[in-house]
Amino acid sequence: MSTLVLALCLIMVAGILNGSFATPMKYARLWKWENIWSVWAVVGFFLFPWFMVWLTVPHALAIYGGDGIQPLLLVIGCGVGVGLAQIFFGLGIAALGIALNFAIAIGLSTVLGSIVPLVAKHREMILTTKGMVILAGVVFVLVGIVFCAVAGKHKETNLQNSAGEPQEGSAKKMSFKTGLILCVLAGIGSPFQNFGLVYGDTLMARAAQMGVALSNRTNVIWAPMLTAALLPYMIYCVYRLKKNKSAHLYCQSGTALYWVFGAIMGVLWFGSTIIYGAVTTMMGTLGPVLGWPLFMSAIIIVSNVWGFITGEWKNAGGKALSRMLVGIMFLILGFVALAISGSLA
Repeated sequence: MSTLVLALCLIMVAGILNGSFATPMKYARLWKWENIWSVWAVVGFFLFPWFMVWLTVPHALAIYGGDGIQPLLLVIGCGVGVGLAQIFFGLGIAALGIALNFAIAIGLSTVLGSIVPLVAKHREMILTTKGMVILAGVVFVLVGIVFCAVAGKHKETNLQNSAGEPQEGSAKKMSFKTGLILCVLAGIGSPFQNFGLVYGDTLMARAAQMGVALSNRTNVIWAPMLTAALLPYMIYCVYRLKKNKSAHLYCQSGTALYWVFGAIMGVLWFGSTIIYGAVTTMMGTLGPVLGWPLFMSAIIIVSNVWGFITGEWKNAGGKALSRMLVGIMFLILGFVALAISGSLA
């Protein structure tokens, strides 16, 4: 199996994990937003990343304490941006549902997370055949996002006009406009995860000198980045726990399994991140440029499948469904174009 084919297969696995990670929250009905997402954050942002450092990175303190602290500070700064983006992302799911939130937020993240590294690190490649195919793939993804957003608006209108249509708790407490703003903010902040990977290359070089395996080198970036992301995220969760007086729900009868749901969400989310990091190292210097949009496209497609399975598009209407399917088609075209670009010289 060629390196490119293996990378594409792993990207699809990562997309399945990430596109599925939020699904367990739909079954934690007695908990509020802050209850389930705080458990997810502690597992996915802190416990699992540092466990992977302990497991796969020898001499971690020497790597982080090497000459010059600037690379570590850059990674930490990107992590704060990731934490803020995840706040908006979680609220966006509450406002617009899994399928539409993933389409808009992660779609924008796809565009920014690919274009910025391409311009910053590989500007000379933009006008080559490879660069143009990469840009074409990103454009396909962007078109897919637009169709998904339009489909979501049609869905909301149809559900509001359906007499007696049940509302999904907090999912209908925000207007489409508010939810759309949250998704856009999440999309702008989410690429900081990829930017940390791009600008944390010095830490990965130190890891290589310490004998860390190629597939594990990105773990030295994820741990400090996501720990920094956890800080603003947990501040917001604690604020909501106090405001909504929802801390007691952690001990409420019948919610013990919810802790497992939150932990599963964290494991799925960071598990996909580990795989993505390994794939970028396999792809070489263009790993973040190609890997990020491939990863994001896979996530959007999978999350929409879950949206259909969990009934988010029930009674949405034929017009909404047709536009969502067209959007998914463009996302697939973008995935294919990006995959082709990976095989070009």
